[in-house]
Amino acid sequence: MSWLPPSSTSGPRVILGCTGSVATVKVPELARRLQERGATVVIVPTKNGCHFLRCQSKVDIGPAPANPHRRAASNLIRSERKFTKNGELRGSDSEEQNSSSDQCSRCGNRSPFVRRREPQLQMENEGASLKSLYPDLNFVVDDDEWAAWSGRGDPVLHIQLRDWAQLLVIAPLDANTMAKMAQGLCDNLLTCVVRAWDVTRPLVFCPAMNTHMYKHPLTMKHTTILKELGYIEVCVVSKRLACGDVGPGAMAEVDNIVNAVMQELPDAQRITHGPF
Repeated sequence: MSWLPPSSTSGPRVILGCTGSVATVKVPELARRLQERGATVVIVPTKNGCHFLRCQSKVDIGPAPANPHRRAASNLIRSERKFTKNGELRGSDSEEQNSSSDQCSRCGNRSPFVRRREPQLQMENEGASLKSLYPDLNFVVDDDEWAAWSGRGDPVLHIQLRDWAQLLVIAPLDANTMAKMAQGLCDNLLTCVVRAWDVTRPLVFCPAMNTHMYKHPLTMKHTTILKELGYIEVCVVSKRLACGDVGPGAMAEVDNIVNAVMQELPDAQRITHGPF
């Protein structure tokens, strides 16, 4: 499959999952640091994780792109602002705008030819934008799973990813995906990989969420369940969070995550990462 590196790739093979936490802006740095340590990394973002990756790319690219490739990437970002999370159009292309602009000037009825965006096309643009914005990184998104399968005998991407990887690290892991993992839900590519994961291989998770969400009793229960499954936690740190709250909940430092991943790879000595 073209978007999966070959299994014969030298060095550790790592899946880096990321979710709908603002800490996802650190994922490109984390992936590159793992690559510097010799790992081949495939990033599997959730749909909400893609939002933060696009936002970070705007910081990296800046207001005045230096070359045509970056300019094209910036255009992709601007075009994606037209979409809400559920795939509906905003601004001049929104259904609300069409309700007035497509009305007949005589009778006031709306034209039956309302421009709509198909959800499939939205997902394709999402994956394509990430691959354009970060050409040095490997991304696999939800749409790739469906594009790979059209009938019996076709490959199942989340199984291929499971077979390919030696380690799965989810950094950051937000409260929503943590709850899904603890309850066995699998409604996107990342959680399908988790549900199909070979539990004899390391799965490292790095929580990141608001302090009050982190201190919620459900978070403690879900964390306990994940650790009972044999998953390895890299504990949060206390600091001023992006929301302004001060306390525990911030994702661990990139260096600590990289060290944790390298320690959990095959033939490495297993160590504990945090006070639990």
